[in-house]
Amino acid sequence: MKKNYEMPESLADIVRIDRELREQHVGTFQDYVGFYIRFNSDDDRYYCTPNDAVIFGGTGADGDHFAFFTFNGSIRDLEEAPIIFVQPMAFGNQVTLVARNLKDFLALFISLKEIYILERFRFYNNRSDFINDYNDNYLKDIRLRESDSQFIIDLLRRSIEGIVHIDDVYEYITELKKQIKLEINNDDF
Repeated sequence: MKKNYEMPESLADIVRIDRELREQHVGTFQDYVGFYIRFNSDDDRYYCTPNDAVIFGGTGADGDHFAFFTFNGSIRDLEEAPIIFVQPMAFGNQVTLVARNLKDFLALFISLKEIYILERFRFYNNRSDFINDYNDNYLKDIRLRESDSQFIIDLLRRSIEGIVHIDDVYEYITELKKQIKLEINNDDF
């Protein structure tokens, strides 16, 4: 279902960053962060994408995409809309709430240096589960990309005003899910 939403300023900033990276021949936003921008595109919509979701990017793997969740259109300013991660191949867990808004989503990337770990929070029973999974399954690859990560983190901080620092990602996600309840495909997040 196509919606007429204006691209939020933070996403326009990401588009500018992507264009600059391409022009400087140092890669793309997807190369550094793990998703490409595709604003309000029905091409990326799957059976499990909520009708009121406004897609803003895809990972290029298995139809996975990110979207603004508008609560049936009640949120008009997408800067304020929660971010969901839609994964068509994650049967039974296709839609995951991952951030309060786009700037927080970017702040989570800055803290974690990886976006795919956001899908895994439903598996953690406590902070130790999160830390162990992060260390066992992500940290080695993150260290291999350290200079690229620092480059894009610095660029994001310079280019997008208002990105806060999230000290405790586990606490952030835990509180987010308490504060924002989504009813999607009969799943309660």
